[in-house]
Amino acid sequence: MHKLRNKKTAILLLSVFLLSPFTFYDRWDFISLKGTIKYGTRTSLLSYFKVEKEVVGYEYKLLHDFAKVHNLNLETIVYQNNGELLSDLNLGKIDIAGGHLSITKARTRSFAFSIPISQTAIDLITHFDYRNLDELKNFESLKGTLISNSSYEELLQDLSDFSPEFVESTNESLFELFRKVTKKEIDFTFADTEIANIYKNFIPGIYQPMQLSPKEEIAFMVGKNRTQNLLAELNQFIKFTIETGQIKAYKAEILEHLPQINEADTVTFFDKLQTRWPEVKHYVLTVAKNLDFDPALLAAISYQESHWNTDAISITGVKGLMMLTESTAEEMNVSDRTDAVESLIGGIKYYRKMKAKMPDRIDEPDRTLFALAAYNVGYGHLEDARILAQRAGKNPDIWLDVEPYLEQLNNPTIAHELKYGVADGQTAVIYVNNIMTFKQLMTWKMQKENIMKYDRTYL
Repeated sequence: MHKLRNKKTAILLLSVFLLSPFTFYDRWDFISLKGTIKYGTRTSLLSYFKVEKEVVGYEYKLLHDFAKVHNLNLETIVYQNNGELLSDLNLGKIDIAGGHLSITKARTRSFAFSIPISQTAIDLITHFDYRNLDELKNFESLKGTLISNSSYEELLQDLSDFSPEFVESTNESLFELFRKVTKKEIDFTFADTEIANIYKNFIPGIYQPMQLSPKEEIAFMVGKNRTQNLLAELNQFIKFTIETGQIKAYKAEILEHLPQINEADTVTFFDKLQTRWPEVKHYVLTVAKNLDFDPALLAAISYQESHWNTDAISITGVKGLMMLTESTAEEMNVSDRTDAVESLIGGIKYYRKMKAKMPDRIDEPDRTLFALAAYNVGYGHLEDARILAQRAGKNPDIWLDVEPYLEQLNNPTIAHELKYGVADGQTAVIYVNNIMTFKQLMTWKMQKENIMKYDRTYL
């Protein structure tokens, strides 16, 4: 009752404050009274991207710390396109807009900007066939696509000598456009150098033959009217993060979350993402939702097991989307291993069985990594590897400490002395690391499609 009374009082004071004809309030006063600052953005490694329970993105990190300093809650709203983002900023539905926004002439007519938080240029992105073209006129007759309501569209208008017939605006993300370029569905797009340099680490086949613009400044964007105090507070904090090197630290953290995967595996994954994922997507999302399981993890495990082939079968007799053995299927009450739903349910049950065997003292993310290893190589062999790690003075409850000793199970001179003997621990290590990489990529894709709402505290 006391909390309700306080809430009503705050609403009343807010109403009086806003409706008073004698008050010329600033957006900062409004934010301070609410106790919440609303940040609108698009999903990006540079701005806002969820990895496990952590949020990556130097924009988010900066605003999170800014809000904390001022005892404010930071509410993040993710938009599917720039048009909706800018519209809500104009309407006052959000306080600050981000998403790696550059300061452009058109935007400064309608909005105000903070001091710069970064710099970037705009590059032309193309595929292998046109990687050596270094003049814009060579792309005149080719097919290109740009993000709508972006600085790229503004740049195109300034390039008076360049008027390709096939350039169309789109609400797709740069990640998706890069994939279209590598598949040669389009021949080029425009992108920030800073973004392209990150994405090309795990999207092979994109090339940057030309820089189209001088360096542009990246900043936060706010409404045009009555935001002087908001900008003053924000600029003061940005200046502090630059002077102390904190903003560089925010950016360095991004590199820790780049998917580690070789080019061949990446090519295969993105091919199956286009061809097979649509066929199994409904099954994966439905089963994950019904069993309270992370959909990105389930998608990653099923990809690693079968490349999303419901009829997959190996020479060892394992079958289906989750490649269950006959004995495992029987144990998990799976009558038809080639039935997608049954296979997914059986796989989740077996994974959870492995996880339940782990000592309670093992925390996340190690608990998940060990469960995946046990799913692949067997719980007994995993225990052997943990024993080897402990004998060597390492922590048997930490995945990175156990990982090298799991690989030693392939060595008969070592493994024959262990309880469960020789096992393919090397493959198990690759299996775990690949799944975590594919999970990260699927999380990214699902966040962009607004699918991760199915994700709860799942494991």
